[in-house]
Amino acid sequence: VEFPAVLLNTSTGETESEFHTYVQPQEHPILSEFCTELTGITQDQVDEGVPLKICLSQFLKWIQKIKKEKKITFSSDIPSHSTSEAKPCTFVTWTDWDLGVCLQYECKRKQLQKPDILNSWIDLKATYRAFYNRKPKGLNGALQDLGIAFEGREHSGLDDSRNTARLAWRLICDGCVLKVTKSLDK
Repeated sequence: VEFPAVLLNTSTGETESEFHTYVQPQEHPILSEFCTELTGITQDQVDEGVPLKICLSQFLKWIQKIKKEKKITFSSDIPSHSTSEAKPCTFVTWTDWDLGVCLQYECKRKQLQKPDILNSWIDLKATYRAFYNRKPKGLNGALQDLGIAFEGREHSGLDDSRNTARLAWRLICDGCVLKVTKSLDK
C-alpha cells in the first residue's frame, strides 16, 4: 500500500532525492484495522493512491530523472549506456521481504513487468549481522544498538526507508563495504 525510496549519497551521507506514493489496493480496497494501526496509513491515503502498475511507472520515471541528474548507474543497465563518470547505485532494504517476496509475487500475480533494477539489492539486516556480529531486533533495534534514535513512525514505508539509509550510512562510516546480498536471475 506504500512504495517509498530514498537516494543516499554514500560519500556525504545526505539524502539527495525521495520517491513516495501510496498504492491503491485493487482486490481488497478496504484496509484492515491492523494495517492502519501498524503503518499509520489511512483509507483516504490509499483511496487517493495509484494502482501498482502506475506506481511502478512513476517510480521508473523518478529513477530515469535521478540517473540523468545525479549521473548514477545500476548493475542492470546496459554497459554501453554508462559513462566512466557514472556512479554505481543499488537498492538497500531491511531484509529480502519487500523486493524478494512481496513485490516479486505481486508483480507475478498481476502479470506486471517488475523493473530489472529491482532484481538485486543489499539486505542491510544480513549485512548488519555479519559486520557487527550481532543479531538486531528489527530496524529500530539495530539503530538503538548503535545509539541512533529512530526518526518518524515505525512501519511507515518512507520513515523506514529514511532510517534504513541512516543505518547504511553508519555502517559505511564504521568501515563496512556494502555489497549486493541478493540477486534474482531471470
